[in-house]
Amino acid sequence: MKLTFGKNEKLKSKKAFDALFSDSKTCVSHPVRFVYKIKPKQDYMVRVGVSVGKKKFKHAVDRNLLKRRLKEAYRLNKLLIEHSNDFSVDLVMIYTSSKPQDYATIEKSVKILVEKLNEAIQTKKD
Repeated sequence: MKLTFGKNEKLKSKKAFDALFSDSKTCVSHPVRFVYKIKPKQDYMVRVGVSVGKKKFKHAVDRNLLKRRLKEAYRLNKLLIEHSNDFSVDLVMIYTSSKPQDYATIEKSVKILVEKLNEAIQTKKD
């Protein structure tokens, strides 16, 4: 499997974001929070959105840098997510710190949260 982050893996529509935030679960590993919803099988495995707060990072350059780091950390570690033939996952990665962190810190947090997401998927299977 290629380590890409294609169009079909991105959570983009406002309707999907609203549905996700209205009924979802959360797990946190500083400086990243995962908000996810495990749904019955759709035409995708995992769709991911990325968010960095405008209140904490006024400059778009800073927000975009952190979004790139989050996407790259997910892209390199997405193979750790156990895929199920019964469920699909909508996921938003939210950057929660008020200061920019280096890539290694972000990647470490993403790995921890992917493991927590796997545990949630496993409990949903059972």
